[in-house]
Amino acid sequence: MAETLADILSVFGYAVTTASSAVTAVRVVTQTRPDLVLMDVRMSGLSGVEALKTMKALAPQLAVIMMTAFARDDLAEEARRVALAVLPKPLDMERLLALLTQVARSEGPTGDARHERDRRRPDAVPFE
Repeated sequence: MAETLADILSVFGYAVTTASSAVTAVRVVTQTRPDLVLMDVRMSGLSGVEALKTMKALAPQLAVIMMTAFARDDLAEEARRVALAVLPKPLDMERLLALLTQVARSEGPTGDARHERDRRRPDAVPFE
């Protein structure tokens, strides 16, 4: 799913990096400081929620959108308290793209509002 999302987001002009595990996702966030992370709630090894908490501790301003096929489980509820949004699977691409646009128009990762000339699509990092 990550590669398919990466392909779709690339078509819409997003710079995309993927990771195959939560541990790798945390490493990517640490190394590249993306504007946005799109990540599954349930991942092998470290859960997406644990990765989310680690990422937010490292980069509190990081926008994280979670996705899940299990909208009513404990992990999804925990993710809702920390993530920008938790989207149900299958993903509604229009809703996802609207959220990405919202992030692109909001403040940058340093907390400074982006100037109109500097607006760009955020780096998107879909992880599954």
